[in-house]
Amino acid sequence: MFKKSTLLLLVALMLLVMLPLSSVSAQNPDCEGDVTLTYWHHWGGNRIPLQEQQVAAFEDAHPGICVDNVFLPWDNRLQNLLAAIAAGNPPDVTMFGRHDLPFFAATESIIPLDDYMAADGVDPAIFHPSEFAGTQFNGKTWLLPLPGGGAFAIAWYNVDHFAEAGIESFPETWDEMLEVAEALTIGDGSFLERVGFNANSVTGFPFLAWLNANGQTWISDDLRTITINNEAGMETLEFMQAMTDINYGIEELNAFWEMSGEFDQGPLIQGLVSIESNGSWTLFQLEDHAETLNYDVAPIPYGPSGSADRRGGAHGGWGYMIPKNAAHPDEAWKLVKWLTTEVEGQGACWFIQQQQRPSPLVECNGYEKDGVEHPRAQAILGVAALDYLVPVAPVQPEANQILNRMLEDVLFGDSAIADALAAAEAEIQALLDSFWEEYG
Repeated sequence: MFKKSTLLLLVALMLLVMLPLSSVSAQNPDCEGDVTLTYWHHWGGNRIPLQEQQVAAFEDAHPGICVDNVFLPWDNRLQNLLAAIAAGNPPDVTMFGRHDLPFFAATESIIPLDDYMAADGVDPAIFHPSEFAGTQFNGKTWLLPLPGGGAFAIAWYNVDHFAEAGIESFPETWDEMLEVAEALTIGDGSFLERVGFNANSVTGFPFLAWLNANGQTWISDDLRTITINNEAGMETLEFMQAMTDINYGIEELNAFWEMSGEFDQGPLIQGLVSIESNGSWTLFQLEDHAETLNYDVAPIPYGPSGSADRRGGAHGGWGYMIPKNAAHPDEAWKLVKWLTTEVEGQGACWFIQQQQRPSPLVECNGYEKDGVEHPRAQAILGVAALDYLVPVAPVQPEANQILNRMLEDVLFGDSAIADALAAAEAEIQALLDSFWEEYG
């Protein structure tokens, strides 16, 4: 049974196995205040200076409040947060995945924001409805969104590679994608020199992303029944396996992929891949680190059970929240509001506009920087218009681990597709049933 003590047990186990916390902290030495907020985020690379400017602007607008601005890497983010909450020493504000919300809200590990919003007149209508919906659980608001939760699965592709291979247009279907990827792949049959496309690297959770593009929702609307062990699920794993085979198998593909990194060392920037599925933030990285790259964007292809009007999966997205046991919740709310609702100065809208990406705020055009809209804005927004909201389960972190293990078992040849799907569905369903028995 999914007991309330599960959280404390989980934290205890994580404390035994988690890696040391690695962070980069910055605090304005000129800031003087009675309160210093600890703020955790994952805005790395060329976004770190933007964060520093945004935090400095907040301090200027809120005399008496200083911010310890801490950049944390993605690895172990939930473990670190759960451990800090359990120890009674969490950050005052943290960047948080909307896809992780149900478990944290159900276990009351974070603070609802509705009273703060009502007191300060923050109307949910300032956000696009689809964005604000991801902040809700059991009728309460647990975080506020930023950036936009869509435009996760955009296909960014090297136009020169396409021309060299004689490919005139971007593939629409999975069958076409397999042909194009094979034509773009360079190697001797055992060792890769260039990957046409790596289906396992799609942003978010690869199996869920491709299942969505195949027209199948992985969980029922009431979040109580898992729905992956079906024809669409079979087709999805078959496609991912076929794409991996084009790249000489999972071991060679993984070894090759480790040659690349993030930001200025990404595979598309280095010319190691012809097509990369990544989010809207890629535009900011390409403009800073790949000025000469001849690229274009397209929606990812759809599967045999899917349709042309459902491609990318809007899965959660980021936001900001106040953890349980935060030392300064009232002042923390002021920072959350600045990071998510401020449309003037160097607040929420400014931060998104500097990166040229979609904003959850109705009054903020994220692609309009210094009064000028980016020339690629409409192309990217056109791809995002084909997004379909992928539901988030209250056992999402555990479900993701099971789905990733299922995919690995298939790609490494340790399990047949039918067996892997059946086992994964049963395991996640058992977790879900236990959760609803406890919290239903």
